[in-house]
Amino acid sequence: MTSSQNNQIGVALAIAGALCFSTKAVFVKLAYRLEVDTITLLLLRMSLALPFYLVTWWISSRKQSPKPYPPKSWLLLIVSAVLGYYFSSLLDFAGLQYIDASLERLILFIYPSLVAIMAHFWIGTKVKGREWTTIGISYLGLILLFGKQLITMSWSPGFWTGVFLVLGCAFTFALYLILSQQLIPVFGVMRFTSLSMIIACISVIVHYGIEHGGSFYLQHYPWQLWAIALAMAFIATVIPSYLVNMAIARIGAAKAAIIASVGPLSTITLAHWLLGERLGMLQIVGGLCIVASITFLSWQSKKKAA
Repeated sequence: MTSSQNNQIGVALAIAGALCFSTKAVFVKLAYRLEVDTITLLLLRMSLALPFYLVTWWISSRKQSPKPYPPKSWLLLIVSAVLGYYFSSLLDFAGLQYIDASLERLILFIYPSLVAIMAHFWIGTKVKGREWTTIGISYLGLILLFGKQLITMSWSPGFWTGVFLVLGCAFTFALYLILSQQLIPVFGVMRFTSLSMIIACISVIVHYGIEHGGSFYLQHYPWQLWAIALAMAFIATVIPSYLVNMAIARIGAAKAAIIASVGPLSTITLAHWLLGERLGMLQIVGGLCIVASITFLSWQSKKKAA
């Protein structure tokens, strides 16, 4: 496989992963209509995803005999798992209690910039001018996407608390992506993703158990909520977690994070189709900016690899 083909596959995987992840917000909105609290919804999502990761880990272990990994690699794996899909999610959900979702999206999507900076100083990945240009154009698109909501949003007393919580979410997720780039070559994509997500799922289950005194009484929730949670577990968790890590293995964490900017555009489009939310001209222009930025990055990468 040529470098150009490898890059194109990596970009396609990153886009597919971002599109799958973007469905999470729609599933969450549908679930909240059924009066479920945040930690319970997170528990349903991760506990229903857990069997998929266990099966994938078992299959990958059968195909390739596990080899001994250094303790440092195991420690970094545990840290990345807890940061990326447990602690980061808790910070995000906590922040949404204080600030509007539109502002949360804008703050959260500084993480591509954080990944680029970390990649430069931590693992020596050179971030080119075209990549910073892509980040700038995509962020302009995000501002246009959510500009109307920002103008009309209410500034609650806990505004800055929410801002810093979501900033913490962006930082921890960026750190997870950088650690992923370092650990994927050690464990392999399938094994790293399966193990890290198993740890994250167990962390959420333990958290729920502690918060609810060891009680896991969930039978009273309607089947519609279980159906939404199952769809969110598979479509918005299992599938994209593998796709994104496969993309990182091919094009690196920085480019994969930049391409993930297509996620909010997909979320707004899905919300328009499935939830009846209005889509204005500014949002369309913002979406075109994001698509243009990712197309520019993909074209430049293909040109370089050719």
